Amino acid sequence: QVELENITGVEERIQELGSREKVLLEKVSNVGRVLSVKRREAGERLAKRVMESMSELNMDGARFAVGIEWYDDPDGVSVEDGRRVGFDASGIDRVEFLVAPNPGEGLKPIAKIASGGETSRLMLALREVLARADRKPTLIFDEIDQGIGGRVGAIVGRKLWGLTASHQVMCITHLPQLAGYGDAHFKVEKQVYGERTRTRVYELERAERVEELAQMVGVQGEAIRDSATSLLVTAESEKEACA
Repeated sequence: QVELENITGVEERIQELGSREKVLLEKVSNVGRVLSVKRREAGERLAKRVMESMSELNMDGARFAVGIEWYDDPDGVSVEDGRRVGFDASGIDRVEFLVAPNPGEGLKPIAKIASGGETSRLMLALREVLARADRKPTLIFDEIDQGIGGRVGAIVGRKLWGLTASHQVMCITHLPQLAGYGDAHFKVEKQVYGERTRTRVYELERAERVEELAQMVGVQGEAIRDSATSLLVTAESEKEACA
């Protein structure tokens, strides 16, 4: 009986499903457009704050934007003037982060034009702005000191340490001004045992850390050690004041 009803009532069922589809597509369209407006507003706020952070990270003149676009799809939802656009579980928007690293350049996707160092600093700027919303427990930064000097390195160090309020932050660096802000400092070195090369990783104690910071400067001498000690003390004082 059930099979017979399914066969004989197929046309009615198709009409019923078609009506239901129309209602759901209209709902997706309404919700999607509201969400799109909110995304565009949030994107403008995000871009403004990220560019402020980028300026502090020695990326003056760089521009950042959140690109939001719709893509045409004849099977999608109607949005305006008969236009139909595609959608998925996240809505009707295609969102992409865009950057122009240097003045005079057009905005392009980060993945296509940013260098390793630029990408790291862009991610740091984004992480700083999104720290409260980001639930990833661990952040890893590599080459973030590429192309920056000591003054900016200290700024980067403070920003990285600021993220530790809500994240575990790991940073690979050769810049002493940045390394001085770490709560723990690990040294990585290669050692040869017989015919085997092994990598050793160990945490530095206070005196060892001063010596390592001095070596990172690349010049030996008592004055350099005093400078490394001062660098470490300054970082500790700033962290204590912010705690």
